[in-house]
Formats: sequence, C-alpha cells, structure tokens
Amino acid sequence: MPGSSLWLLPPSTHPLSTILPTLIDKTSTHFSSPHRFIPHVTLTSEIDPSTYSPNPQQWLDSLPFPSASSATVKFGRLRSEDVFVRKLYIGVEKAGVKQIGKVTRQRVKGFEGEVEAERWAKEKYGPHLSLL
Repeated sequence: MPGSSLWLLPPSTHPLSTILPTLIDKTSTHFSSPHRFIPHVTLTSEIDPSTYSPNPQQWLDSLPFPSASSATVKFGRLRSEDVFVRKLYIGVEKAGVKQIGKVTRQRVKGFEGEVEAERWAKEKYGPHLSLL
C-alpha cells in the first residue's frame, strides 16, 4: 500500500480516547508485538503525497467532508485476518462512515470520479479499528 492514509480519530473528549489506547497497548503486550499506534478507523489509503504537498493542512481543509453529525462509528464484531494491517480488529458498520470514506477515496489516483469512488466504497471499503 504505497502512499498515505487518512484516519478518523475519536474526539479527545470521548471516553474511548483513553480506553482504546490502553486496549491496544494491552493487546500488543499480550501478543508480544512491538507495534503501537493511535486508535483510528482508516478512511482510505494509497494517497500519493504529491496530492497534498506542499501544504497538507490546506489540502485536508479543502476536502468536502459531510457534516460531523452524519458520521457515526458503530462497532461490530471482533475479527482477525492473515493480513498485517488486520491481524486483530473491531469491525465498523460501513453505513456510518461510507460517505467520508468515499470523499477521501476520490483523492486516490483512479478513483477520482463519483462512480469509481462509490463502487470502491460499496464493494471494497472495509472500515475497522485495529487492535494489533
């Protein structure tokens, strides 16, 4: 997965902003993993850095995100796959984050159009919160 990713983070005032890092640390320790990361739901990956340089914040501010009230993160089941970035994770219901994922995916080469981004969001996007 070359390129950058965009993540959705819990607000600093939300109770999960302290619970999730502790859970990730405990899980990493339990499985003897050296990897630590901040809790997040990946919105999209493979964004070419040239897309947002020279001013990443200005680029980010220009994205037409839907209103915050239209995005909801509803956790599903604990899952595991034989993929490094999905070793152990909590599934996230797609409906609550699909539109944000679609908006961000339109910044990836080959997905700029509405149809391509919608197809990706519908068929490929698998929102989740990694624990390991």
